[in-house]
Amino acid sequence: MKKAGLLAVAGIALAGIIWGWFKTPPVASTASYPSTSAPALHRDDRGGPSTAAARYAAAIGAARGKEDSQNSLASYVPKPGIEGRNELDRIFAQGVPLTSRSALAARALLKAGISDDEKIALARILGRLYSSDNATGYNADILLDLRSLIGDKNKEVARSAALSFSRIGYLPGSDALLKSAFETHVLSADDYYGELAHMARLAPVGVQDELLSAIRSSANSYAADILAGSIHDDPKILKGYSTRSVNEIGQLLVKSEPRFASATGDFGLTDAVRYAHWLRASAQIESLAQGTDVDAVIVARLSLPGTDPRKITAYLLMPEASSILSSARLGSPAAGLVSASNQYAAQYPRNMILQSAGQEISQRVGRPKGKP
Repeated sequence: MKKAGLLAVAGIALAGIIWGWFKTPPVASTASYPSTSAPALHRDDRGGPSTAAARYAAAIGAARGKEDSQNSLASYVPKPGIEGRNELDRIFAQGVPLTSRSALAARALLKAGISDDEKIALARILGRLYSSDNATGYNADILLDLRSLIGDKNKEVARSAALSFSRIGYLPGSDALLKSAFETHVLSADDYYGELAHMARLAPVGVQDELLSAIRSSANSYAADILAGSIHDDPKILKGYSTRSVNEIGQLLVKSEPRFASATGDFGLTDAVRYAHWLRASAQIESLAQGTDVDAVIVARLSLPGTDPRKITAYLLMPEASSILSSARLGSPAAGLVSASNQYAAQYPRNMILQSAGQEISQRVGRPKGKP
């Protein structure tokens, strides 16, 4: 198996954990409304558009109008139960135009009365129709609709609405709304703390500190995965946190180190990716606090006596390990890590995933960073 294939499988596996709640698609709208047309242009004495800005606005309006002419949400006819939910899921997956017509259609569905299955999907659609520039003109109404759905007696509907509201981003009161949904058992612990983890970096500093303190106190591993993944993907994200918040994340990660299966011969790609992301994220925090090199921190940790060889193999598999592998010369600490990984793979010759991982690591040893 080639490197791209193995790492792609690992990435897909982790994505399934972190973004599992997105599996349920959003809902569409029932009634059909006349499509909106592009705004008229003011013209100067020569008959041309008066400004470049006006021409740009016209082009955007025309594009939206063309997209909205095939608005499946506006033509959706309610179908009770899973059939309706599936169709709304399909509409959501295809993309709902950010237009007033879409917002009116979605809101009309709610007022007309639809099944609980359809509401679950529609909550997602409403969340998607909210935008920072209020493209539909109905942001305030969308928030009110989602809040109303969070109070629905059907817990699945309420959960879908709460998650959709949360993914809009931080708004004043968002944290209180999520806490209420958690305390009334609309959201599970993973739902709640996971959403706080997504929301924290978007919140004001004071609120950010409170959210991360709550996550750290909970020691929720799902939230830790989210935070570790975001720092792994973009270390600069740490600059958006206060010193206190970085410390809270660091303490959470210390208590949330991913574990491998008890059987030493079990090497799962999902576990490997989770561990590698955790290791690099925690090393980034240590590096920031102490001014040390991230790779040096990682090599030192993996070189500790008694380290599970699966941890070494998991990290060396990642693209971020290229700089370590390129320096794996005879007698170096990096070479010691490669040797430990090779010895581990040799113990389980029938484990094809492990054998493929070992081959990939060996092929990258001594190769200049960035070279295929």
